[in-house]
This record gives sequence, structure tokens and C-alpha cells, in this order.
Amino acid sequence: METSSGVQGFTLINEPNVYRLISRSKLPSAEKFEAWVFEEVIPQIRKQGFYGKIDRTALPNFISRYKDNYHKLDHNYFSVISEMYARLYIALEKVGYSIPDKGVGGKQMMPDISVGRGFASFLKKQNSEFYNQHRTYWHSFPDGRPDVEANMYHIDALPIFIRYIHEKWIPENAHEYFKQRDPLALDYLPKLLN
Repeated sequence: METSSGVQGFTLINEPNVYRLISRSKLPSAEKFEAWVFEEVIPQIRKQGFYGKIDRTALPNFISRYKDNYHKLDHNYFSVISEMYARLYIALEKVGYSIPDKGVGGKQMMPDISVGRGFASFLKKQNSEFYNQHRTYWHSFPDGRPDVEANMYHIDALPIFIRYIHEKWIPENAHEYFKQRDPLALDYLPKLLN
């Protein structure tokens, strides 16, 4: 490889061999890393099935609720959760972040509720014709909590909703929402603003 010091040779090793190299090293930093992996990371993965404060292996309730409720929408209407799936969930996945089932401290991850309340307020503030023209459906939850009456909006309101998500909720509310539930998301939100 060409460097400022001339041509340098190098060796590439795969991940398993990185761990083997570290475990054989006598450097204090390598021993500290090895202790962390063998005494903290591996035991926690064995006990919980994941490492960290948030289980990222479970299917998010957000996805379950999307699938369980989509069929309840009237023709030519959309719900906040159906569009949140298309607008936020997929956009975050594209930049490398997956919304977990639960956040820090077991908090439910339901950004659609935050967005839904904000969108209704936005329509009211804007004196939008769509504010009083929404219909409702019974939204169910996979955890057994009681169904709630949720709004669905005519597809003519969809461009307004898309702009609300991208121009209002993500720049003004997403940081606070995710900071309380999954701070890891904060590294990815700026990528949605470009």
C-alpha cells in the first residue's frame, strides 16, 4: 500500500482471527478487551440472547401493529402507522438503524402515537380541511391492551402528512422522542435530514 512513508506491506485478518490475536496478546489493553468480551459480553448474550440494554432481536411491535391493522383502513384512506412504516421505519432501516420492539427501561417504541398527535394538531393549526374530515378505525395492539379509536385520513391529505413527517416531526420532535427511548437512534436521525 502506498503511504507518505513509501510502500508498506499489510495483512488483512477476518473477525474471528482478530479475537484470537487479542486473546493471545499480553498487552494490557488486549487483556482488558478480552476480559470484557469473556466476562461481560458473552455471558450476557448467553443469558439474554443479546448484548446491551435493548433487545434488537425481537420483531418490533410497530411492525406487528402495522400488519395487524392495515386491513382495517377504508379504501382511499391511510393511517399514521401505515405511512410511518413507509416513511420512517424504512428510511431508518436504509441508513442502518432498526426501531427496536422496546427501548431503554422497556419503554414501548410507538413513534406513530407521537406523530399522530402532532399531525392532528398540525392540521388544526393550519385550519386544514382534513382536520375534521378524518374517519376512525379500531386500532389493536399485540400486547393485549384495549383497542383504541385511531384516525385515518383521506389520501388527498397524504402529501401534507409526508411533508409533516419530513419537515416538522423528524427535525423538531424525533430527537426528543428517541433520546428518551433509544439514544442509538440519535446517530442516524441526521442522515434523514440530508
